[in-house]
Amino acid sequence: MSAPPTATGVHRATLLRAFARARWGYRFADRRAFLAWQAERLRRFCSGPLRRAPFYGRLANSDLTALPVVTKATMLGEFAAFNSAGVSLADALAVAERAERERDFAPTLPGGLTVGLSSGTSGQRGVFLVSARERSVWAGTILARVLAPGSLRRLLNPLAPALRVAFFLRASSNLYTSVHSRRLHFTFCDLLTPLDAHRARLAALQPEVLIAPASVLRALAEAQLAGALRIAPTQVVSVAEVLEADDAEAVLAAWHVPTAQVYQCTEGLLGQTCAHGSLHLNEEFVHFEPEWLDDARTRFVPRITDFTRETQVFARFRLDDVLRVAPGPCACGRVTLRLAAVEGRCDDVLWLPSDQSSNLPSSSALQPVFPDVLRRAMVLAVPDCPDWRLTQQGLGWTVRLHPSAADPDARAAVIVELRRLWASSKLTAPALHFAPWEPEAPAQKRRRIRCLERPLGASPPTAITP
Repeated sequence: MSAPPTATGVHRATLLRAFARARWGYRFADRRAFLAWQAERLRRFCSGPLRRAPFYGRLANSDLTALPVVTKATMLGEFAAFNSAGVSLADALAVAERAERERDFAPTLPGGLTVGLSSGTSGQRGVFLVSARERSVWAGTILARVLAPGSLRRLLNPLAPALRVAFFLRASSNLYTSVHSRRLHFTFCDLLTPLDAHRARLAALQPEVLIAPASVLRALAEAQLAGALRIAPTQVVSVAEVLEADDAEAVLAAWHVPTAQVYQCTEGLLGQTCAHGSLHLNEEFVHFEPEWLDDARTRFVPRITDFTRETQVFARFRLDDVLRVAPGPCACGRVTLRLAAVEGRCDDVLWLPSDQSSNLPSSSALQPVFPDVLRRAMVLAVPDCPDWRLTQQGLGWTVRLHPSAADPDARAAVIVELRRLWASSKLTAPALHFAPWEPEAPAQKRRRIRCLERPLGASPPTAITP
């Protein structure tokens, strides 16, 4: 079997080992065996690589649970203490921001360190550092875990043309271009360029693999259905945004392929869809410690520890995501935890006090209204609406409907469904307003639901102890 060649500066042997292990390795008899294996990897990480980051070098106890929980604000405030290369936040930002301005993402820091900059959808922009070795591991892992069998056969066949991949994102990175090679033609499509300008480029490229945020996939699928775009990808992958049902349905209608998902952020490659359609967490590389949000333990905010990265350390790092667990094992045989959905950021959860007439324990305590419940209500109300927004400020909710569906009947249907939701959940109804549609900037991540301000005068919720 031939191996996927690598780009300049990528460690070929490291990539191949990572590729083989991620594709065919990490097999365990059951979850108990896996957790024992993971615990040993965590022990080695805490007693070794973790200590090379100054922030942890001064901590005597190597037990993971004894380490402090870290947030993005903490890491940005002491950036040099969280990486083993001694890189300051100012130096990292200088490289990343210059790349953003000049749209040239090739430059690195001394030692070949790649710097990445997140879009800052949760308020603060995240910065990450990756070494050349870690870049190789990432490239091998992403190829192994994301490529469908047909795409992989094409990649490994030296007699076949190169596999063509079109990748839409706000910014490129050496991390992404490290997968480019003779066998894989990787084309970055800059979201700062108007989407219409990419149509001719896509038509010429005819990508077999199309990777983009969910809202971009939706727009391209609609262009295909309207006859303004003619491509035939055999694999479609959603990244960077929550994939909603209407996005996946549009992709299926346009290209007759299901949409796979990659769950990745500043903190690493956290999960992806398997061949059976389940979204698995990459627990072979990252330990997930849940902060449960409900008594049934169906949703949690994760604290992550990546025990494979050494340049920048993420140990008990609290993400701002809400993850919903899928019940039961997966038919693919992997024993890692699988998700029903990445529901969004913590501020995608809206909050309302209990109805005073309800029998809930405390009507003064705020109750969560989770994004999937809200999405269901909006889909029931306006199934043909191509896009919408729902925001909360205190006890006021604002709805924005796409102009193509912003008629009185649609507004009335939204009012009916939301009132039904509040009543069935025994929640105090907020004041509901409708506002004109405000399109987002091309490079801005789509966020349909967002809590800008929780109601005042009610008790804040607390996470349930793991």
